[in-house]
Amino acid sequence: MRGELVAIDLESTGLNVNTDKIIEVGAVRLKDGKIVDEYSTMVNPGIPIPTITTHITGIQQEDVAHAPTIDKVLPDIIKFVGDAVMIAHNVTLDMGFLQDTHGILRANKSIDTYDLATILLPGAPRYNLNSLTTQVGIELENAHRALDDAKATALLYWALWERILKLPHSVVQEISAASANIEWGTSLVFTMALRESTTSSREATKLTTEQLFEPDTQQHSSLKPGDTQKLLSKEGLETLLADDGAFADLIPNYLHRPQQEQMALEVADAFNTHRPVMIEADTGTGKSLAYLLPAALWAKENGERVVISTNTLNLQDQIIHKDVPIVKKALGFDLNVAVMKGRDNYLCPRRLATMRRRKPNNPDEARTLAKILVWLTESQSGDRSELNLRSQAERNIWQRLSAQDEGCATRTCETLMQGRCPFYKARKTAAEAHLVIVNHALLVADAKTENQVIPEYRYLIVDEAHQLEDAITHSLTVYIDEATLQRRLSSIGTPQRGLFKELLDNLRGNVPEKDYQRMVAFATTVSDATSLMDTHIHKFFQSILSFLNEIQEQRSSEYVTLVRIDGRLRNRGGFGNIQASWRTLVEFFDVIGVSMERLTKALNKFDHQNIPNYHDLHDSTQTAANYFAETRASLDKFILEPDGNMIYWLTVSQGSNEPSIQMAPLHIGSSMENYLWSEKESVVLTSATLRSQGSFGFIKDRLYANSIKTLDIPSVFDYKKSTLIYLPDDIPEPNQKQAYQKAVERGIIELAAALDGRVMVLFTSYSQLRQTSQAISPRLMLGNITLYDQSDGTSREALLEGFKSTDKAVLMGTKSFWEGIDVPGDSLSALIIVRLPFAVPSDPIFAARSESYPNSFNDYAVPDATLRFRQGFGRLIRTLTDRGVFTVFDSRVITKKYGANFLESLPDCTTETGNLEQLPIVAKKWLERD
Repeated sequence: MRGELVAIDLESTGLNVNTDKIIEVGAVRLKDGKIVDEYSTMVNPGIPIPTITTHITGIQQEDVAHAPTIDKVLPDIIKFVGDAVMIAHNVTLDMGFLQDTHGILRANKSIDTYDLATILLPGAPRYNLNSLTTQVGIELENAHRALDDAKATALLYWALWERILKLPHSVVQEISAASANIEWGTSLVFTMALRESTTSSREATKLTTEQLFEPDTQQHSSLKPGDTQKLLSKEGLETLLADDGAFADLIPNYLHRPQQEQMALEVADAFNTHRPVMIEADTGTGKSLAYLLPAALWAKENGERVVISTNTLNLQDQIIHKDVPIVKKALGFDLNVAVMKGRDNYLCPRRLATMRRRKPNNPDEARTLAKILVWLTESQSGDRSELNLRSQAERNIWQRLSAQDEGCATRTCETLMQGRCPFYKARKTAAEAHLVIVNHALLVADAKTENQVIPEYRYLIVDEAHQLEDAITHSLTVYIDEATLQRRLSSIGTPQRGLFKELLDNLRGNVPEKDYQRMVAFATTVSDATSLMDTHIHKFFQSILSFLNEIQEQRSSEYVTLVRIDGRLRNRGGFGNIQASWRTLVEFFDVIGVSMERLTKALNKFDHQNIPNYHDLHDSTQTAANYFAETRASLDKFILEPDGNMIYWLTVSQGSNEPSIQMAPLHIGSSMENYLWSEKESVVLTSATLRSQGSFGFIKDRLYANSIKTLDIPSVFDYKKSTLIYLPDDIPEPNQKQAYQKAVERGIIELAAALDGRVMVLFTSYSQLRQTSQAISPRLMLGNITLYDQSDGTSREALLEGFKSTDKAVLMGTKSFWEGIDVPGDSLSALIIVRLPFAVPSDPIFAARSESYPNSFNDYAVPDATLRFRQGFGRLIRTLTDRGVFTVFDSRVITKKYGANFLESLPDCTTETGNLEQLPIVAKKWLERD
């Protein structure tokens, strides 16, 4: 949009427009891409400025002491802005203060550069102003000061505007048309761009599915196993891994590791003898090369496919981009390698075409469609990982557009879509690959559907196998909430909208009039039923909410209430109300489910008639029928006939009136038996942490693997020389909350000051992390130490990169930081575990599984926590030259009998016990040793 616009930015005491106050205003006038005027003022808020606000903005109380109050400033803002369109980054907050709280500029239209950037930069890792300006080449002098941020917002807008003008005219036209009847401020920009571009020589053409997705024209040939198998040679592997072997020329400073060789030989033996094995190998062993080498040789020699599954994206990237190329060069032959992801990671051209035909119904759908259309002008991979889906709403919409379609079949991709489907292309590539890299979630989902995603395989390697039980549990968990049910119901539509409208539009004139009228009557009847069902769905979930409010023992985690539904709660009166509400609702499930099944069968007779989008419509009706039948069965078990091997619970977020139902398996052993142990020729499970309390017993029991061979490969590190474990003996126990918290804060600050940063802190609680961050940030800032933590929502990758690249920094994280983090060298010198990582006792899955043990604490809770403790410890020493200090700010590791289990699970390090105040001195001395 050209002409005059005003970019505005506010700094405030906080983010609540009802209680917080403005402390600075900055605005600039933008005309045809140039800043022509500016306005800036401090504002006296009349209340103290919080320390965290000063930390972020640099604005202190004395800076605003003599500034005008907001009442004096508002007329100046009104005069400067006039009737111009306003631009802001995250417009809801700034306009909330100006328009809602202070009642000014309500007639002005506004544009959100945050919203616009999510569309025009669909793959950007972050959308905060600083990150975006860096990405488009704008230099920001004083981030988090109003005038500089207003200037940056104006220039960012202009950069985004120029991007719009470079888009294909058809894309701009479609985004404008799709959002024409939706209250969505960002559509204004596309409408104005469309008007401007129509004056150019570009012609408006419909952007077809064929243009968005190229067909698969490659010739594919699947692997073919030989009639006889060639066994792997022990001598051949030893030669490759020797000091003068093939890897020595490819890896700088290569050092032959007997532990790596031992693991490679064990994997080869498992393949040769067709048996499973479980291998624990510590960091530094070189696990991935140890299993990739025999896997590649086995696959190539025997025409077999070997699947390798990881839990984290970091390890998957390492295997694909670092380890596999080395193995290929070392072996000297061509090796086909493919990465396969679950169906929901790929965009479905048919489902996208359906949304384009039916048009978006709300701003979230309009934004997501716009983002995807822009993305497809840059990439045809269809891979979700290239998109930043920033909200739950966008992720939900993606699910409806993904290849996770119950009605989709290879025939559809091959025949109707002519091989254009990104998932189809990925599967074809995987079918000719010797090694297929997947993640645990896909591994389990594929096993459940009998290889509908991963091409058939008989040999499997599972890395990060300590996460396998959680992956299987998550894959088998059912989640049902009101919004999802109502959305699926709404998608059926009426004769005037949704699936029914499209069906009737396409049948009209293409089937006998009598059949058409029958379909109209049928659609009308069913849509009346869906309208009534919608009301009863709401009543059903309200009965659940009433039940949650009734019971007194609601047990909450930090942000959500979790209530496990067991036999005792099923006997409560409120649960009887849920059952009564369900008995009414289930009749509608039966009616709608049967009706959609009847409709699917009725459409069969039109198969050979020339009905537009026939297969898409047919699959949509079958998908709806399946969904309602499966959801009905799940809810019936939850409410009336619980399965003894299922865990049932209710959840509701704090401040929300929207409960959800969840159910997960109690034991996953039968799934392991059905999907892996009895199905595959050989399965290799490996991780740095499979043993708990010195034994494989715990994880073997969890994975139904009691007869599986195990191997513990000793570490390559000399922990006695590299690692000091320092145990403070004067820290209050965690149940002494205030005293304990103050000790934690003091310990972090003093250790970070002594070591010039280089400290990682692992928390088990997000709220404690946030509280600690607010308390220690100002103190660390005085020492020029930068704090990177999860309290502001920054991604794990961005925090990790900032920590590595900053000379003096502290990194604080919760669950996702306990594993998969690799910070070798001097960037990390000390690791603090704030609290022993016991699971939350009220977690329904943990609580239910605990009950299956005679001594639940010692037999389940402690071994489970010990595995996580070992994972956390593993973040410290990553290479042979690393040196570090490990400390635990939880006195229970010393004072409680079970604390010995945690300490004994660690390698043989140098250990000292002493006062907390001695930690910085001892740590610095240890790190400075020759």
